Amino acid sequence: MNLNELNEQSYSELEEYWVHVFLNLLKEQDKEKWIIPYYNTSFSNGQKIMDMNPIFSAKSKTSHKSIRIIQEAVNEEDDVEYWIDTNQKNELVIICSLSQQHVHKVKGIIKRWIYE
Repeated sequence: MNLNELNEQSYSELEEYWVHVFLNLLKEQDKEKWIIPYYNTSFSNGQKIMDMNPIFSAKSKTSHKSIRIIQEAVNEEDDVEYWIDTNQKNELVIICSLSQQHVHKVKGIIKRWIYE
C-alpha cells in the first residue's frame, strides 16, 4: 500500500477497518466501555491528518488501558512491533503494516492486552 496515494475516503475506510477488527475482539457487553477513537486525528478545520499515527486508538472507560495502532508501509524487515508505554500511561502501542498475517498477530496481541 502506498500511503502517499491514500485519499480521505480510503483513509476513512482504513480507520473503519481497524475499528471493525477491534470491536470483533470485544465481548458484546464490553463494547460500550471503550472510547473509539481515543486520539484526535483531525486538524482544527476537520481535515484528517492521515499520517497513520494512529490509524486506530481506543481507551477503556473502566480499566483505563489504551491502545494505539500505527500503520506503516511494508518494508524489508516487515514485522509487528509492540510494547506497553508506561510513561504516565497504560497504553499498548502497535506498529505494523496491513497484511492478513499482521492483522491475525495484532488481534492476538490486543486480546491478551484487554483481557489479562
